Amino acid sequence: MAAARCPWQLVLLTTLLVLLACSGSGAAEKLTNFRFYFHEIPSGANITTVKVAGLNVNGSTFGDLKVFDNALREGADPSSTLIGRARGIVVFASLDNSGGVTAMEFVFSNYGNYSGSTLASVGHLTVPDVSERSIVGGTGVLRFARGYFTTEFIVSTSDYRVAIIDMYFTTKL
Repeated sequence: MAAARCPWQLVLLTTLLVLLACSGSGAAEKLTNFRFYFHEIPSGANITTVKVAGLNVNGSTFGDLKVFDNALREGADPSSTLIGRARGIVVFASLDNSGGVTAMEFVFSNYGNYSGSTLASVGHLTVPDVSERSIVGGTGVLRFARGYFTTEFIVSTSDYRVAIIDMYFTTKL
């Protein structure tokens, strides 16, 4: 009985088909960069962040839970154009008081083609260092977004905080 021979073209074609199948959906993606400013008011008449639970053990923030609804603006100045809101929660889950785990939604209301769309994120906020967190999804024209963003606080007082948000994410075309 003669051994079956496999032509090299068939091997090449099979290899290419397997590689294409493993490469994902093949849908084109677009890389986008957003840069805007996160404005938080932790005290006073127009408060935007509130502690809703806390253990208050030995002056530690460990176990604290806060909710927030902060302004997103084009610039660091509080009178710069409002482009949306950052809404979410932060749970201080670090024994060393270095920060907390956040779940946040960026809601864009006045941001050109992105108005009416949102981005969802999760990750660890490290204070006062630059933090990097995940973008895990979106809605509207930002549907299926994934990527990351950094947060760097440039103003931090007991009455007002401003952070630069730098986002890098992809969406399907």
